Amino acid sequence: MRLDEYASLDGTSLARLLAKGEVTPGELGRCVEQAVAAVNPALNAVVELYPDALEALPETAAAGSFHGIPTLTKDFPIEAGRPAEFGSRLAEGFRAAHDAVWWTRLRAGGLINVGRTTSSEFGVPAATESPLYGATRNPWNPERGVAGSSGGAAAAVAAGIVPFAQGSDGGGSIRNPASFCGLVGLKPSRGRVTGSPHANAPLLGLGTAFMLTRSVRDTAALLDLCHGPDAGDGYEITPPETSYVEAMRRVPKGLRIALCTQSWSGVPIDSQVAAVAQSAAERLASFGHHVEEASPAFDYAAFLHAQKVIWAADAAADMPAMARHMNRKLEDALGASVLALYRWGLGLSAAQLIDALAVYDHITRQLGRFLARYDLLLTPTATIVPEPVGTFDPNRPGIDADGVFDDLAPKETFTALFNGTGQPAISLPLGRSRDGLPIGVQLAARFGRDDHLLAVARQLEEESAGRPGIWGQGIPAIYAGNF
Repeated sequence: MRLDEYASLDGTSLARLLAKGEVTPGELGRCVEQAVAAVNPALNAVVELYPDALEALPETAAAGSFHGIPTLTKDFPIEAGRPAEFGSRLAEGFRAAHDAVWWTRLRAGGLINVGRTTSSEFGVPAATESPLYGATRNPWNPERGVAGSSGGAAAAVAAGIVPFAQGSDGGGSIRNPASFCGLVGLKPSRGRVTGSPHANAPLLGLGTAFMLTRSVRDTAALLDLCHGPDAGDGYEITPPETSYVEAMRRVPKGLRIALCTQSWSGVPIDSQVAAVAQSAAERLASFGHHVEEASPAFDYAAFLHAQKVIWAADAAADMPAMARHMNRKLEDALGASVLALYRWGLGLSAAQLIDALAVYDHITRQLGRFLARYDLLLTPTATIVPEPVGTFDPNRPGIDADGVFDDLAPKETFTALFNGTGQPAISLPLGRSRDGLPIGVQLAARFGRDDHLLAVARQLEEESAGRPGIWGQGIPAIYAGNF
């Protein structure tokens, strides 16, 4: 298979070719190697490929939904025995001790992990510019960033290295890189993807793992493969009535959709971003959905403080354990942003953490009542277009915990809420800036209604069919298919 052919196809298309015997997993692996050699020097998205995994790719497709398709995972503990360094000097040399249960399900469906991608340090900063690996650059313009923390995954998919790649989302870390790189990025409902064998839902319920993709059908098929609880999970979310691929194909009609382009944080919204969200609302109205301007009412300052407490408490608990395991000193090995958050977390009390969780409970009720009146809420994903690399340097001297969250605000203004409340949310590549940079639009649904998001996303996606690139956006400047 030629590299330009490979780079143009989503996972579903590749799976069909594999099933017909028109291409082999080994050929796809060689395409991945060629793509990394061609574009990664300019992007710094892939930390490494695994020679043993590439060499083991068979020349006939195995059983499974994705028939031996190579993919990439984030620099977090996902697959037993593989490096998981969190983009941090503190964790350099660390390896995952266990398989993530959701990953074993994707692997059983045919996916093969052939390497890992860059992340912001421990997933905290909103820029994928880590102390360990440096800055990851945007395929649409390498002078621009990719957001965080799943920035390497987003850059790799947009540049055609793999059709989809794994990410995780604790405040927007799938959705913002998807927005900045022109991809589909779903944060499933809390509990839809198990955190086993560790937390039921990581980061006290804020975090979840999933995938960044080029197509809604890949997103639906991947969710079909990996969703569901594991034995011992503290709660089990209601399963879908049908497969997500089937739900995606059901044309939604007459949905009530709230449009909000008023910044919850007070961070100004770029006029180009607001215009793309407004345009998306008009497209949805043209499908027969009822769209009106409305916003959930909640105390954003209280919400943000609670998020800061939860993240900092998590850092205060986890960082010393990693330092002991790696026999390193925190102060010597941590980057400035994560160190600032850790230090602030040391001063928190148990009562402050309980109070923060109570704030989240209250806001979850408020948002639940709001979404009882609407099927979907439409917002911008980020408030800004991709910024120049270095704008939010997470390792600058003197940054404190407030500065960490000030950096996050332009990207998390609309995304972090749904990590706190658990509703599913998806970023869709629905616009471009005057300079040709991708702009994402976010849709959020009621808790557990991931199917609604996929059906509406597919309805929007079908409009772009036949135009070049992902969702008719054209081709990024740094793209494997150009080589």
